[in-house]
Amino acid sequence: MPTKGGNRDEQQALLSLIQKVEGEEWASSRKGWKINSGVPVCEWEGVGCRIDVSNGGSTTITSINLPNEGLSATLPTELGLLADLEELNLKGNLIAGTIPKEVANNLEKLYSIDLSNNQVSGSLPQWWGSFSLTKMMLSQNRLSGEFFHNIYSPHLQSLQEVRLEDNKLAGTIDGNTIMQMQNIETISLSQNDITGLIPGYQLGSLNKLKFLYLDKNNLVGPLPSQLAQVGKSTLEEIWVQGNSLSGTVPSSYVRFDKLHDFFIDGNKLTGALPLQLCSAELNHDFFNSLPPDAERNYCEYVACPTGSFGKEGVYPCSVCPGGDAAKLENPYLGLSECSNYSQRDILRIFYEATSIKGWSGGSDWNDPSKPVCEMTGITCDNHDNVVKIGLKNRNLSGTIPDEIGFLFFLETLDLSDNNLEGFVPSDLRWTSLTRLDVSGNKLRGVLPPMLCMMQELNGNGENNVYYCDRIACPANTFNAFGHHGYHGEACQPCYDVHPPEETYIGQKTCINQSKPAGAFDWKKEIEMLKESSDSVNVFSKVALAIAILAMAMLIILLASRFCMCGKKTRPQVKQERKRILRQNESSGNDESSSDSGSDDEEDEPNDVELASVASGSSRRSRNAMDLIQDHKGIAMSRQAKVKQAISSRLPQAQGIRSSFSNINVNARKHRARRASRDKYDEVVDFRIDDDDDEEKEYGYNDEESSVENNIGEEDIATAPKKHKEATDLLDIPMIT
Repeated sequence: MPTKGGNRDEQQALLSLIQKVEGEEWASSRKGWKINSGVPVCEWEGVGCRIDVSNGGSTTITSINLPNEGLSATLPTELGLLADLEELNLKGNLIAGTIPKEVANNLEKLYSIDLSNNQVSGSLPQWWGSFSLTKMMLSQNRLSGEFFHNIYSPHLQSLQEVRLEDNKLAGTIDGNTIMQMQNIETISLSQNDITGLIPGYQLGSLNKLKFLYLDKNNLVGPLPSQLAQVGKSTLEEIWVQGNSLSGTVPSSYVRFDKLHDFFIDGNKLTGALPLQLCSAELNHDFFNSLPPDAERNYCEYVACPTGSFGKEGVYPCSVCPGGDAAKLENPYLGLSECSNYSQRDILRIFYEATSIKGWSGGSDWNDPSKPVCEMTGITCDNHDNVVKIGLKNRNLSGTIPDEIGFLFFLETLDLSDNNLEGFVPSDLRWTSLTRLDVSGNKLRGVLPPMLCMMQELNGNGENNVYYCDRIACPANTFNAFGHHGYHGEACQPCYDVHPPEETYIGQKTCINQSKPAGAFDWKKEIEMLKESSDSVNVFSKVALAIAILAMAMLIILLASRFCMCGKKTRPQVKQERKRILRQNESSGNDESSSDSGSDDEEDEPNDVELASVASGSSRRSRNAMDLIQDHKGIAMSRQAKVKQAISSRLPQAQGIRSSFSNINVNARKHRARRASRDKYDEVVDFRIDDDDDEEKEYGYNDEESSVENNIGEEDIATAPKKHKEATDLLDIPMIT
């Protein structure tokens, strides 16, 4: 018979929730929840079980549902022993402490966790071990740290709804992590301390995302147009009010066919709303009480236009007094009030916001009788416009107010080396700043992109190049000046470990300037891979070398084939020779002897020329030794050649021609010319067979076929030798 008691370990895990006197009082009024209650664990109040038929009908705990029960406790690590737990619902209680890693990592079957409206603190766990986790409800707590930054956490793939509003989360929204959440439908991060930009492309790539709540944070930058991608515009609600977003509302947002809630008031947005976006269906829930005949401006349902204001920044809107000048001082959409400040008003607001601990050396900024241009650190132009504020190292503490951005003539602002906190206001873009120094403070987040795009600010805009680090080094970087600026010193990495809410921009010092031991170093990893490849991958290197050699041989073969394409065929060469012979026979030679035939006419400057023809024509006689001496490019002396011929002991062969006796084209030409001037007695027979010469012509290159046959004077045999030097040597034929 199946048991309903569960195992003893599971019972002890449940009882770990009963803590202190408050826990015992709570358990006394609940069914079960005591060691000796006599009630099976699966019948305890709020506990659910499943019968495991395959294990003899035993039961395992699968759910704990105790919402709004007044339970006062911390989350015990023992809950991680409930391996089959699928649902944990303790919302609306008095749960404090952190979320143990045993709970986040070990509950691999968890599909829903709801701890909302409690007092849970500590960092949000980045790793959750369940591949089935679809709902994470952790809103209205005291969780800190960053929104998910671990792209490998198993829960990202399955999450459908994540609610973390009204916590203390800081840092940025990581686009790479967002891309892993392909099943997400609801993301709620409202009322936190999140900074940076909205990762529009990544959020716009989520095909199932319907509800996006990012309101009341410290987000900067534009409303990303890529949030509304073609074919992926599935969002129904977008809440981004109460940030510091700048720029205009993208016209691409008209693609949101199902959008019914869109709130953007309380930002730094300018321009006008796309008219196609304004409709009766958008934000209509807030205006159901209006009479049917009331005049409506559907764009005001989204945000009041520039130069106007509304109670909550939306309909009904009223025009700010002051005409066109009011539009300059109230340039944003969705204002809840109008501003019209003088220079003195702005400086007073600045002093009140930055003097929480008082300025060092005193201040006359709170003296109403002091002229503005005579205040400490103030410089004015000839028209009494404030152009410079220099308050370096004056112990300023507090935040930089937005109103400072409406000193339209301000050119220099130096607030370095103080204790200012918060963020750099994007309103500074309305000034005429050319130099800004906020280094050495405790400012967080990222610089507003519109501020980084200001022409001439700290050298920005030169050659159309803009860098935010010219204003302040980003978080986790530093240099001696706190910014790149005019000094040209780049911001260097800093490896000091701080929580996101204590990571500052514009830092001048750093304790850990090198990576801590055990930290991932990609350069070192690459070097290790190279070393391992040298010792382990020898076979692959040999194979690569063989492949390269084979490829080189193939290239050489193809190149040789290509070169051969331009050569003439044997029939063409034969016809060319016959044509030259006919020309020689017909032209005649004045220098020939009377008994010489027409074959002696060898003065034609043709590339191919025969010394003699085997047709019985007479030949001019020359001494072979003198022929050798006449040639200027010869590499060996006469005596050396004679010795070589004797040592080789080659038999004299009359009328025999070896493969080394080929005569190159140039050699024949020069030999023929010298033959006409021959005055020697010895006879050299240049006997060349037509067909044989054709074969040799095809088998050898003109330069490669140059071989010398040296001739002795009576009993010296010929000695063939291939020429190996870069000289143009004649091929000397065998002696007849």
